[in-house]
Amino acid sequence: MEFEVRCYAYGGGNDWQAICVDLDIAVDGESLQEVRDSLVSCIELYLERVAELPAAEQKQFLARKSPWHVRLRLACKAWVFNVFSGPAFQKFTIPSHLPALS
Repeated sequence: MEFEVRCYAYGGGNDWQAICVDLDIAVDGESLQEVRDSLVSCIELYLERVAELPAAEQKQFLARKSPWHVRLRLACKAWVFNVFSGPAFQKFTIPSHLPALS
């Protein structure tokens, strides 16, 4: 199965957070690169574990979006940061290639 997941990273200095809104996975760290790398690792591990589940259960775990209020808050932050401050907030996608998923 191949798909992309939407992720956001925001912060500054030594306090950064990143979240995958499509799988409701979040991490924090001291730099943008650290949270991006950590989030990618967490997503890969999560998807590996999901691939071990029966097909009926996989669908449940792949449709595990962040709550609407979290997505709304991130959309508002993205707009504010993009209008007023620029690089302190980044949206990115991560392609996921897991042929083992049904």
